[in-house]
Amino acid sequence: MNQKMPNLKELDINDLPYWPWPFRLAVLVIIGIGVIVGGYYFVIADKWAAYQKDEAREVQLKEDYRTKYQTAVNLPKYQEQLQTMNADLETLLAMLPNTDETPKLLDDITLVGTKSGLSFDRIEWLAPVEREFYTALPMRIELRGEYHQIGDFVGQVAGLHRIISVKDFTLRQDDITDALVLNINAETYQQQTLRAKQ
Repeated sequence: MNQKMPNLKELDINDLPYWPWPFRLAVLVIIGIGVIVGGYYFVIADKWAAYQKDEAREVQLKEDYRTKYQTAVNLPKYQEQLQTMNADLETLLAMLPNTDETPKLLDDITLVGTKSGLSFDRIEWLAPVEREFYTALPMRIELRGEYHQIGDFVGQVAGLHRIISVKDFTLRQDDITDALVLNINAETYQQQTLRAKQ
């Protein structure tokens, strides 16, 4: 017996249980796909996004934990470094002149130059320059003498207890006396907190 497969137009939705099995199977597959897709969008999608977000957060938390663990393990070393840095800072701050010591610094520079056999044409403070954490105290020095005397002077100024940095200098020969003339623009520094307290 050869049964003819009905046409899709002949099928009635009310007779669905009596449709030929290929049509019933197709309808079941379509319904199954619809349930899966609908279930994903209405039930799983938000939870899946939350899961992925939590997974990314877990990675970040593990990294944070690893960083904090390394910090905790190395805490004694960090504390030792901090003590060393604080001691170095105190040493450097002690090298910054306070308001009372700035005239003495010019006296020290003059004394060093005089001991080296130099003569000063000028030594003076310029206007202070406020910076973020400190105040720069520029000075201008003009002196004259022999080459070795100037070299000795520069070496002794570098050895002074206070921080002095040379910003600019010129060395020329005086046409009349043949002596060397050294012009120096230098700076020393004051910490603003120290300056404010005095």
